[in-house]
Amino acid sequence: MTLPKTRLSTAMSGSARETEGRVRNLFVKHRRPALALVMAVGFAIGLCGSLVACRAQVGQEQRLDALYDAAEVSFDGKPQREELACIQGQGGTLVAGHFYDDYPHCALVIGVEDDRGQLTGPVFSATSSGGRPQVSTFRKDDVDYLLYTVNGGGQGYTYGEGGLLAFDGTDFTWVWPMKGDLRQEDAQVWMEYQNYWEDQIPLPCPGGVEIFQGADNWRLYGQGPQWSFRERLQLTGGYHAPERVMNELRRVVESRTRDQDNPWQASNTSAQWQIVQVTPGEETLCGQRYTLLACSVLTGEEWLGMEVLLCPTFWSGEEQLWPNLIRVVTGSEEEVRQALSEENRQVETERITMTTATGRNLSLELELEPLDQQPYCLAIEQIRVYEGDTPLQFMAVEDDVYTPDSFYQGLFLIRDPNIGEPDIRDLNFDGSPDLGLLAESSFPHNVSYVWFLWDEETSRFSFSTYLFSNPTLDVENRQVVEHIRGDVGRPEEAVYVWTEDGTLEQISYRQLSWS
Repeated sequence: MTLPKTRLSTAMSGSARETEGRVRNLFVKHRRPALALVMAVGFAIGLCGSLVACRAQVGQEQRLDALYDAAEVSFDGKPQREELACIQGQGGTLVAGHFYDDYPHCALVIGVEDDRGQLTGPVFSATSSGGRPQVSTFRKDDVDYLLYTVNGGGQGYTYGEGGLLAFDGTDFTWVWPMKGDLRQEDAQVWMEYQNYWEDQIPLPCPGGVEIFQGADNWRLYGQGPQWSFRERLQLTGGYHAPERVMNELRRVVESRTRDQDNPWQASNTSAQWQIVQVTPGEETLCGQRYTLLACSVLTGEEWLGMEVLLCPTFWSGEEQLWPNLIRVVTGSEEEVRQALSEENRQVETERITMTTATGRNLSLELELEPLDQQPYCLAIEQIRVYEGDTPLQFMAVEDDVYTPDSFYQGLFLIRDPNIGEPDIRDLNFDGSPDLGLLAESSFPHNVSYVWFLWDEETSRFSFSTYLFSNPTLDVENRQVVEHIRGDVGRPEEAVYVWTEDGTLEQISYRQLSWS
């Protein structure tokens, strides 16, 4: 398993590297497998905590009674209960039960019972308040596995733990996050398990488990979040998107919902949304569309939906993904899915007309969608070029748009006559209008535009260059003058001319007087 390094990832700690090595070795021949580990994880996440049927002869209530009586957990009154998993083996049945009250306090209890419903050994239990356990099961190389997570929280604080059990048909043992039997609380492996989850928390995700690292000296109303995403254990081919896409989507979820649109409706929250599904969509001029669904890791009842356009760009010389957030909705699962349906998209259309040097009448149809929390700024998702009713071009972002010298975030339109509107001028002095479009959605100064030149011979617009907004066109000298705000606010000026091969070449650069 290789975890790629991105601007969102950090170097793995010793314990994390040890975990990765153990997970990698789970499915080595003659050892308990791990590729399937998060087939289970992805499956469990997709169902947000599914029930696994059991064909044992003993009744479910009898199995749950045996678990509860053996567990060292207590409730005020008789708790409610449900069976989360039941795996039949040659020498016993592995049973996982969920016990909870109305608070909710909850307990996950796991044990092995014989065909009479009697326990064959000690049970394992994990408790929490204000949360819930989740489990999933799978079988690999004649070994049954059970993956569990238990999350809880209250008063602005959250916590959790998780593990992977291997069941050989008679008894079970842990294979992640460490190997051994945790049911002996004086054992070294139990202490290692407690230490591992003391400052970490697991969230299931498609294709793996996301691990969050706790902040040092965290305070409820402090400056930073309690939990920060650290790494994803990608354990199966069942993931929904590439690793760097999942990393960026997780970052978007955390940043967008930290102070709003979170299950607690509180400030400074983190690691509350469990990603359930990521669906790739169409390619746009602002990046590929992804639709994300998440549910509350604590209850599973609150849901979050997002539509994000992830646009390749360069930052500090490295290729990254720039998120253009289109929609954020919360509610029940049904409400969120309905809100994200195609018919509820807020798509607008704007048409631009122009006449070429040879008298051809063109129209450009721009498909627009407002950005989340920036309704004045619209993402230009598609551009279609027509001559009359005849389609000439469906514009796409060419590879040469993505250059280390640019910071392309997509194509945008701001309905403001001073800045953000399309710039329709003859940039290369050939008699035909060209197309300049805003290339970033947020800017303090020096607003970048990307320019597409009209080619009469091919009847197409093609990418040419980047310029800061509102350059001066010196028609007499056939020069393009770019106006720049310098590092300390001093005005600067760059002058360009067109070469014979149709590229823009800088011939001078100077600082202007402050006045």
